Amino acid sequence: MMRSSFSSFVLCLIGFAQSSYSNAGPYNFSDILPGDRGMGMAGAFGAVADDSSALYYNPAGLAFASSSNISASVNALQMTRRDYQKLFNDKDSFYENSQDIVPTFTGGVLDLTRYADSLHGAFNLQSLTQQSSNQNDILRRPDIAVEYFHRSAKSQTSEILFGTGIGKRFLPNFALGFSLGGRQSIQDQQTYQDVSQIITTTNVKLKDSIAADKSLFSTLTTNDRSTASVLAAELGAGALWAPWPSFSIGLSGHVDVLLKQELNKETDSLSLFHYNDYSIPVASDFESKDGVSGEESQKSIDRYTNKKIYRVSSNNAPRVLKGSFAPSYINESSGTGIGRSRIRLGFASFPSSRLVVAGDVVWHRSVNEWIANQELTTEDVLNAHLGTEYFFSPTFFIRQGIFSNFDARPNEIQQSNPERIDFYGTSIFLGTQTSDTQFSGGVVYQYGLGEALKTANQQIPKPVREDKYILSFTATHGL
Repeated sequence: MMRSSFSSFVLCLIGFAQSSYSNAGPYNFSDILPGDRGMGMAGAFGAVADDSSALYYNPAGLAFASSSNISASVNALQMTRRDYQKLFNDKDSFYENSQDIVPTFTGGVLDLTRYADSLHGAFNLQSLTQQSSNQNDILRRPDIAVEYFHRSAKSQTSEILFGTGIGKRFLPNFALGFSLGGRQSIQDQQTYQDVSQIITTTNVKLKDSIAADKSLFSTLTTNDRSTASVLAAELGAGALWAPWPSFSIGLSGHVDVLLKQELNKETDSLSLFHYNDYSIPVASDFESKDGVSGEESQKSIDRYTNKKIYRVSSNNAPRVLKGSFAPSYINESSGTGIGRSRIRLGFASFPSSRLVVAGDVVWHRSVNEWIANQELTTEDVLNAHLGTEYFFSPTFFIRQGIFSNFDARPNEIQQSNPERIDFYGTSIFLGTQTSDTQFSGGVVYQYGLGEALKTANQQIPKPVREDKYILSFTATHGL
């Protein structure tokens, strides 16, 4: 029973390097909520959108900006902890942790009324995803005969959106807006793994005098390296209508045109056999099992004495796919690719001069991007955001809200789709303002549950949960 448990455990370990490239970033579209007010109100900003984050939420909201300003949010610290539950021996968990300094959101609103009535422009640079991991795990499990396991994994995923746009009122209560920007997504990953396990030989056996003193081990060393990138142009348009002074409705749409996707991937592995004292077996240590031919026995002896070193390297010349316009699906070779798109419908109610209540429903359409998984086409996602802003006094306020951040991967968990985590989040920010300056600080928390095939040889998905925290500070200054 110990050998059986051990074999299952080692198969799991060996599979880590093959299926570790699946963090949530490329699949969950609300990991970082842009903007100062938008972040505080949990992303429920499509029917308000009167600052530079309108380029993301609804560019028509720029028409209702009160003046020119510069705003920034400093996401001081992001912490995540992922727990792969019951992964080993159906009871042990495996943890992955990361801490990041998330790039800031920076933007500005420009008063362009000298060119046309109620015309405002904006620019911004914002981070949509930032996640890094630097694991270094060493395990020794005598209870299930694990001699040695070392795994070192580094990954970095980032997604940046930059753009400019305008918004103009055509009626006192109706505005249109347009935006043009770009998106760059990059994912770099490297995993090194070294596993030593006791093996049971095939076709031959150790002579009794050798087996009495030594056990035969197999050591497998693997090294995986992967870099993927996506460059896309983003086009956006929106409308904002206030049918009553205390109520507004916003509708916006954004679509990506994929300009270029690149993929570099390389894997190599080395397998060696040795005894527990690290000495190398020789041919005289083995004898044939009953009924095995001499030819088959010799093949096994050559293997266990390392006369045939098993070294496998894939893509020694890294695969690079380029073009003026890269395809949106890996099996296409030319043509412009239509990438991600989203439609946002929002409402906002202003019961009093102190209170804003807003809600958004956002539909995300996502196609296959190589940064996510070159073999996986994602599915449509519908997220909801609900937020409030309340002023205790003319100078002090609170913003809070709740939101969903669902996974775009299919529900079915399999080796080509090894993981899926749906998140629910909340935000709370406190702030103060003067006639031309506003400051706030707070936290965004997300809790996710899902299932995962963490290892390549795992057959049954196991539970996975993740906690995310973002500590942020924001500032806006009128010009």
